Amino acid sequence: MLEHLNLSHNTFDGHIRQQLDHMVNVEAIDLSHNKLLGEIPKSWEKLRHIKVLDLSFNLLEGEIPSGGKFANLSAESFLGNNALCGAPKFQSNAARVIAACTLGGSALSVIVCTFIGISCYRKRILLKHPDDIEILRGITLPVILQRKLLHATSNFSNANFLGNGSFGSVYKGILADGMTVAVKVLNLSFEGAS
Repeated sequence: MLEHLNLSHNTFDGHIRQQLDHMVNVEAIDLSHNKLLGEIPKSWEKLRHIKVLDLSFNLLEGEIPSGGKFANLSAESFLGNNALCGAPKFQSNAARVIAACTLGGSALSVIVCTFIGISCYRKRILLKHPDDIEILRGITLPVILQRKLLHATSNFSNANFLGNGSFGSVYKGILADGMTVAVKVLNLSFEGAS
């Protein structure tokens, strides 16, 4: 009694013969890499003991049977047959894989393009004004004691009051070396002032 039928990698052409459905005890059929045409016989759903069925890389067309052991076969059994339309199991999995790959690829493209865009923008800004960066790096802010600020602003007198800012009052001051400065007195009751 025949259990394994391997006719793969030949140049067989023509239709798959329905007579193979009489071999109900066959466990493995490999007809891959041939030039077989037509549809997979619906009668092959009667092959109760089939564990391995490889019909890949032929010229088969039509619908893949969905009954019997065909319900448990993987899509790899039918690869390379571009005219086959599968049972819903094969179609939905392929559609899901394609959709997932498309969405994942699109999301990755958007992320990469955004990152490149931000990098180019920052680089362009830095290239337009490279001197500004060097100037800012060279600035050191002097530490001025409170008593010197009191003297420069005449004890924060109304005559030196310039206005109110977002976090407190601003006063005009003249330092001992003659430099005019604006002094902001923070009002710590404003949120974000500390």
